[in-house]
Amino acid sequence: MKKLIASLLAAALLAAGLAGCGGAPASSGGAAASGAASASSGAADAGIAQQIVVARNKDAALVDPTQTSNATDLMTVAWNFEGLVFPANDGTAIEGALAESWDVSEDGLTYTFHLCDGLKFYNGDAVTAEDILYSLNRAIDPEKSIFAGFLTAIAGIECPDDTTVVVTLKAPTPDFLSNFTMPCCAIVQKDSGESGDYKDLVTCGPYYIADWVKDQYMLFKKNPNYYDPSKAVTEEIKVTVVADDSTRLMEFQNGDIDLMMSTPRNNLPQLSADSNYKVEAFDTVTVNYIGFNVEAEAVSSKEVRQALAYATNVDDLIVGANQGYAQRVTTFTDNLDVLRNTGLEGYTHDVEKAKSLLADAGYADGLTLTLSITSGNTTEAQIAAILKEQWAQAGVTLEVTQYDAATLTAMKKNGEYQVGLTNLGRTGPDSALALSFIVYNPITNGMYTGWQNDECESLYLASCSELDVEKRAEMWARMQEIELDEAPLIPTYVNQDVYAMHSNVSGVQYNLFLGILPYTMQKTA
Repeated sequence: MKKLIASLLAAALLAAGLAGCGGAPASSGGAAASGAASASSGAADAGIAQQIVVARNKDAALVDPTQTSNATDLMTVAWNFEGLVFPANDGTAIEGALAESWDVSEDGLTYTFHLCDGLKFYNGDAVTAEDILYSLNRAIDPEKSIFAGFLTAIAGIECPDDTTVVVTLKAPTPDFLSNFTMPCCAIVQKDSGESGDYKDLVTCGPYYIADWVKDQYMLFKKNPNYYDPSKAVTEEIKVTVVADDSTRLMEFQNGDIDLMMSTPRNNLPQLSADSNYKVEAFDTVTVNYIGFNVEAEAVSSKEVRQALAYATNVDDLIVGANQGYAQRVTTFTDNLDVLRNTGLEGYTHDVEKAKSLLADAGYADGLTLTLSITSGNTTEAQIAAILKEQWAQAGVTLEVTQYDAATLTAMKKNGEYQVGLTNLGRTGPDSALALSFIVYNPITNGMYTGWQNDECESLYLASCSELDVEKRAEMWARMQEIELDEAPLIPTYVNQDVYAMHSNVSGVQYNLFLGILPYTMQKTA
């Protein structure tokens, strides 16, 4: 056991890697910061525009870090909140944020975080021990945090002073430090999170939300008291909501938008060829799936779901719907994940195999299914068109219905669909938290598929306390085998996030887990 704990601690210290507080060298628990990766060269300090306008296809639902779970919300939280530690942009390490360093006790039960000096909230108030205790105790309270279940390893939190945080664990836990990077562990001013109103949340990240008109725009302003001014270059970033792909593209080309998120894939060749624009693609850890409501009679049989997996040519989806900006996956996790079962080949395109499975399931004469997608989303519409053609070759008639994003999300949560498109990305270097959404039904009802498997759930619970790296990997490898066989979700590809921007925009950074970051983003006037 001592050897296992020693290995775990060595991994934790290696994961700590990089220091916070503006990249100062860590006194313990890590080495000096290397600096965040940037895909664009920074503009000169002189002539930087006061504001950048960024457009996305939907608004955040929430900005409370203890309640945010989707990618849009997480990006928003990452811009104006900050915790003690932060996942490195490339996903290979855990960096210091508000904490400049940390120590781990020999038995793996106590983590002592040493905070930067002089930390302040955007309103100028000092960050105190009371604020830290309020925030972290809120994160682990199941009545106040949807992520509390992922922090159950924590036995207690103490702050001997305003710059020291001591977290005690019930047992050595393999993914604690990774889970501690979750946005729910962000520090807010004491009692400021109770109303649920963004105006009351007092934060200490590089930016703060100065104004928010729901479904129209969110205005971020630079935090004048942020400990690392190099992470907040532009004074204001206005994030507008333009749901329709065509409208968003038109506004971008008209100059009303400086940087366009959710860039329509079919327009990428045109934009790339125009010297007025830049197109930058970033690798992600977001896996895309075709999902089934296993409680719907037509897809309740795993043979039917397997047949549809064999009827799907993923390469066509990558080229036809993503212009090649994606990589095929063979299991439910991403290709960079150390827990990925590399022995699984996934489903290959085999129409005859699909027909045989459908016949075995009682659908030799064909089957009609309904795919529900998001209205105004050209990529989903293209995927639907491709699947409709592919599945028809196996005798499946695919009808497509479109709904606005909020309605479709509610339908999935309520099990009011047959076939859908969904995705899942991990929130930190360790993927277990995110993947639990699939294998442990009580969390999200199997990613809203309704799927539940006793063996998977037992393996998942056992993996949460398994310190032996190889044994833990074996557990996850088996879970992937089970899911692939039962096919409640067909893993298709990991897509790249592609952003189009005007040529005078630079300094764009991207985090594998949180998406685009505002730190050095700037526009020359």
